[in-house]
Amino acid sequence: MLTITSRENPQIKQICALTSAAKKRRKEGLFVCEGFTLLEEALRRGLEPQAVYCLDSQAHRLPKLSCPCALVNQSVLEKLSDVPAPQGVVFTLPLPEPRKTLSGSRFLALDSLRDPGNMGTILRTADAFGLDGVILLGDCVDVYSPKVVRSAMGSLFSTKLYAMTAPELRQQLEGLGVPLYAATLAEDSRPVTQLDLKRSCVIIGNEAHGVSPETIACCNGSVIVPIQSAESLNAGVAAGILMWEMRR
Repeated sequence: MLTITSRENPQIKQICALTSAAKKRRKEGLFVCEGFTLLEEALRRGLEPQAVYCLDSQAHRLPKLSCPCALVNQSVLEKLSDVPAPQGVVFTLPLPEPRKTLSGSRFLALDSLRDPGNMGTILRTADAFGLDGVILLGDCVDVYSPKVVRSAMGSLFSTKLYAMTAPELRQQLEGLGVPLYAATLAEDSRPVTQLDLKRSCVIIGNEAHGVSPETIACCNGSVIVPIQSAESLNAGVAAGILMWEMRR
């Protein structure tokens, strides 16, 4: 097994570039994951890493792998990791292409969602509640950035991801007989308790600006989670409540 002790090693520089830049991830067709738990989750779902870099003192924890593996020291691992306390192993996976054709009846769409923590939480919740997919609209945060990957805790590997425009989404949903709702604070929004969301797609908007007017124009209506006093709910929390209603 190869041993890497230099932080300037070309392989190490490549992983650092993948960690820091979405453009580099798209160009190379790879993204970076960290931790033995994520490695086990990836293998359990049938995903084969492209390369693995493991702390030399943790080599005994590595499962049997067919991909290239390298042992690294603490200094190199700290350069590979984007967290203060590295988790012992860093690995790369092939970057999947987003799906274009919807299949199912329960979806959550995200309109230019920008916060990595919200994105990861939503992906994890969508996986937990068995949604048929999460649809990315507009300029969403890169779902394969390290912060999103870490926050999703393995659900990124099993959640179906789609990418399209709002008009394309509306057209496909009409073909499936699935209504499209925007989660908004508009006066004409219907409380979630008054809608049957078992067959539906709900759009969660940008944290600062909400669902864009252009996207709202593509919807069949709007929905709101009634609250008592706060101005609004966090996007991840609102999405979780709406997805629970879809499941219920």
